[in-house]
Amino acid sequence: MNLQEFESKVTALVEQFPTNRLMTILDQGAFTMSSYHALLLTLFHQVQNGPGTFALAGAMLPPHLWEARHYLLHHADEEKTHWQWILNDLEATGYAGSDPRETAPRPACAAYIAYNYYIALRNPIARLAIASVLEGFGARYGKLYATKLAKALSLRHDQLQFFFGHGDTDVGHTQEIFEVLGKSNLSEVDWCTMIDVAGTASALYRAMYDQAVPEA
Repeated sequence: MNLQEFESKVTALVEQFPTNRLMTILDQGAFTMSSYHALLLTLFHQVQNGPGTFALAGAMLPPHLWEARHYLLHHADEEKTHWQWILNDLEATGYAGSDPRETAPRPACAAYIAYNYYIALRNPIARLAIASVLEGFGARYGKLYATKLAKALSLRHDQLQFFFGHGDTDVGHTQEIFEVLGKSNLSEVDWCTMIDVAGTASALYRAMYDQAVPEA
């Protein structure tokens, strides 16, 4: 295993993402404002916790992986306020439910968050494997699905700050992560682990979208 095989795996995982239940509902024209709010409420907890796991992983890395450490800490700082975009979108679309800051994540989201903390502590370089998948999702589908949501629900750009924002910021991040990993002198066993972590993270993240809206 090597960087090229890891990149191929990430590309394949990104291609699979639209098969999740929530995006299927959107593509079928059955997406409602309640669906949008449910998605935002699910993503809130993931986005709020994400920067902490980046910073934790960076702190756990040994000194010789300074480039990976720098990237993780920089990324934590870059994303530390993105949860506010979600609160803005909820407010802008008339959400009147409980403050997400005072609620617990749904089980699938809790599992994804817990896996990020586990990886940050036990195999911190692999936090970049998770990031490469999610950044790939955002870059490939952020603006696409923001446009679909805008059309389906007659939403303005300022009511889709999170999705349009990530459609912009995530472009280029995946390639940056590949470049950092390419300089990290990983072994074949390390690359096997990175591929496994990417696959697990993708499955857990897609489960969040499957569970975000209750079955009818």
